[in-house]
Amino acid sequence: MEDQRKYDRTLVDAMRAKQHTEVADGVEVTSKPVPDSDRAHAMDPRVYDIAVRKKALFDRRAQAKWKLSDERCRPDKVTYDLVEDPIERDEFLIRVNDDHMIDLYTFRRADEMDATLPALVYLHGGAFTAGDIRLFEKQMAYVAEHGHALVVFPEYRLAPETPFPGPVEDAFAAVSHVYDHADELGVDAGRIMVAGDSAGGSLANACLLLDDRHIVAKAFELYPGIDMRPIADRASYDWSWDLYPCLPEQADVVRSRIDRIRLGVEGSSDASSLYLQGKSSNNALVSVVCATDEQLRRFPPIVINNAEFDYLRHDAEVFARRLRSLGVEVRLVTYGGCDHGFFDMLGTVVQSEEVALCMADELRAL
Repeated sequence: MEDQRKYDRTLVDAMRAKQHTEVADGVEVTSKPVPDSDRAHAMDPRVYDIAVRKKALFDRRAQAKWKLSDERCRPDKVTYDLVEDPIERDEFLIRVNDDHMIDLYTFRRADEMDATLPALVYLHGGAFTAGDIRLFEKQMAYVAEHGHALVVFPEYRLAPETPFPGPVEDAFAAVSHVYDHADELGVDAGRIMVAGDSAGGSLANACLLLDDRHIVAKAFELYPGIDMRPIADRASYDWSWDLYPCLPEQADVVRSRIDRIRLGVEGSSDASSLYLQGKSSNNALVSVVCATDEQLRRFPPIVINNAEFDYLRHDAEVFARRLRSLGVEVRLVTYGGCDHGFFDMLGTVVQSEEVALCMADELRAL
């Protein structure tokens, strides 16, 4: 098929060639630099161009009334179909708690319809209020192709229509369904991985906390939501702009991208949260940092992927160090030059393709 990438595909290999790994505070940390720039703390040129346009868009929206519909319709997030082999797609409903149903989408290579495969349950991001299969279908097909796996994408219910714990219940029901119906789905029940980005990373951690049967063999998270507590409730919170060195000429754009998340987090309360609607953010299923050490010691191996210019990076790094101190196998990966949400743009941003291939690598390694 015609190459639809908006960049030279060799940049993925260039990024992998430039990556380096070190151990910091006992945690294995892999840094993935911008593939075609040697300037420290520079935004990836493709990310920067998109961020400039987004800054103008958000500046305009800041002067207008906030609308949930603006968050649920994001034409600025463009993905491309990168698969080269035929992918079999399916869709079916499952019942949750005997009181509602949710939709599951599945993806697998057409030449592996009779094979027993590892499985990925992918929980999408979107602040618990947005995101659906339309934004992630191409990523799921690409991971299924390269991971030689069954990829399962649940359409969990969204807030504000369904606040916490509804999305958690749906997410864990999807994970449980894959395990309980492994033979029917052609899945090896011992090789199930859960992944998620942003809010989906929070849901992935909630699934790990609920996983009394040790269903999940591995977790793979992208810029996950770790701590939703109000800033005043975080006794050890030591965030500052010094955590995000950047080029002076890019500072306005970089900070606008960090502020996109920061202002939402720091201005939120349990009462104002569309997801919580008055329920406590101190619940470990909401803020995994509130889990006990005993709960966290049961976590499977986990890979946490961050973006250099993402407000949530600091929380994830602190959490990774805590997991490692408890004996959990954890790896940190930082994508240089990127901001929050880069996985949303497969074929537009190099790092989106590269992290999809890493997800596939982890599936094949199960």
